[in-house]
Amino acid sequence: MLKRVLLQGLLLIGIAVNISFLLINLKPDRPHLARRKHVKVLLRASEPRAKWMQANELSEFAAAHDLEIELVLAKDFDEVHDKLDEEAKHPTGMMLADIDDEWTDDLRSEKAVRPIEDGAEKDEAAAALDEYLPEGIERSKQDGKIWFLPKRAQVDVIAFLKPAVEDAYLHWEKHRTEIEAALKEANGYGLPKGYQLERSPESWDSYDIFVAAWSWAHEPARWGEPIAANVAIGAEMPPPVTRPRLARRTGHGEDAVRDLVGSFFRHGMKAEELKNPEAPAKLDALQWRVLMRKHRLLAPECETPDGIESFGVNQLLHDRKIAYAPISQPDAFWVHGGARRDADPGMRGPSDLSFSPEPSGASLEIDPKTGQPMRKGKTFSFEEVHLWAVPVHTPNMKLSWQLARFLTQKGLQQRETEAEGMLPIRKDLRTSYQVTFRVDWMQQVLHASYVQIARGSGDLPSDLDTLDTQILAERERVLAQPGVTLAAVREAVRGK
Repeated sequence: MLKRVLLQGLLLIGIAVNISFLLINLKPDRPHLARRKHVKVLLRASEPRAKWMQANELSEFAAAHDLEIELVLAKDFDEVHDKLDEEAKHPTGMMLADIDDEWTDDLRSEKAVRPIEDGAEKDEAAAALDEYLPEGIERSKQDGKIWFLPKRAQVDVIAFLKPAVEDAYLHWEKHRTEIEAALKEANGYGLPKGYQLERSPESWDSYDIFVAAWSWAHEPARWGEPIAANVAIGAEMPPPVTRPRLARRTGHGEDAVRDLVGSFFRHGMKAEELKNPEAPAKLDALQWRVLMRKHRLLAPECETPDGIESFGVNQLLHDRKIAYAPISQPDAFWVHGGARRDADPGMRGPSDLSFSPEPSGASLEIDPKTGQPMRKGKTFSFEEVHLWAVPVHTPNMKLSWQLARFLTQKGLQQRETEAEGMLPIRKDLRTSYQVTFRVDWMQQVLHASYVQIARGSGDLPSDLDTLDTQILAERERVLAQPGVTLAAVREAVRGK
């Protein structure tokens, strides 16, 4: 009898437990049993980069917070701005957006974003912001509030082939007479008194660029196309080619404008002088350009009517057809060949590739008393800071904050740098990059970038969008006439 009662009791307990499990599954209270919430993140990124971020960064956060994250891609930051404006009018569940620092004022005034600190606990945002570099902090705070979180930085540096620089250093003297004559036509003097080509591009100025470019344009490059050729073992390599090996972006788009205006700033221009057609720094930079054109020192691809933009310059460097050109961090990784197994194949002989800050500007005009350039500038490059912004109608403000913090933690910034070529904007990675990043060429890219930021960097002029057409027209007038003197350049800029 007792045994029967015991069995019945166990049966009832079993039924009760099964009913309990049934109720739990009908209405789960535990997060991992709940239906995933669909949210969106807006990125300016290519499909391969977005795919990498989804697999290596966002999937982890999504799993931990029961989210299904859809990536919305934009081809540029203009499109990011338009999509955020549309999201403000017609919300679709967008939780975070990748923006450029040039758009912060517009997006705030249009009420398309809200302060990211709204998702943080009291005093949490200020403490978190201290983890980033000063330029990131400066761009994140507006009107006493933390509106954004720094995502990454980007600044142009110089990529060069080490054997090409060594060749120029060893052989330029044989061309000294011709170089002196070309410069004398422009400045009535020639090379500065006591001039010698600096061995390291980190110390180069405008004269060093001209001298090296002249040497490259007149010497066969054993380090160029023969190395790039994928010949079979034992087969004869193609002969070295003599051609101009200096490149810059010379088209009519944003890249070319930044390159040109950057050269003005390297010659000492201040932002308020940009609209002045006769600013000395502008004339100095344009005089070098017309002198380079006259003597065919730029790669021929740069001198076509349409010019060349970043992708074309990167491809020339990748193919070892040029020796010296400006480059961004992601492009440097592409040219070299990234660290990922699925990365695009880089140049042949990538150990020849190295990096330095941009050269310093120096005027062609010489002070007759000292024999030195009349005006000297410094190295300079425009710095971009990309930021995480929160759309005004985010479905979860707290999660927006947490996701931005998650994506900018040290480990993920290191991982993304190694995989995609970003420039970390965290203080700890800035101070430890020579240890944290164990691959030598990555250290060189980061070192040149951080040195560039420290020695000379800044924001694009606020009025550049309204002046870019004028600036390109001034360039075209200068390059269309044959004169290389400062007076000829001044007359051409005036339109006479």
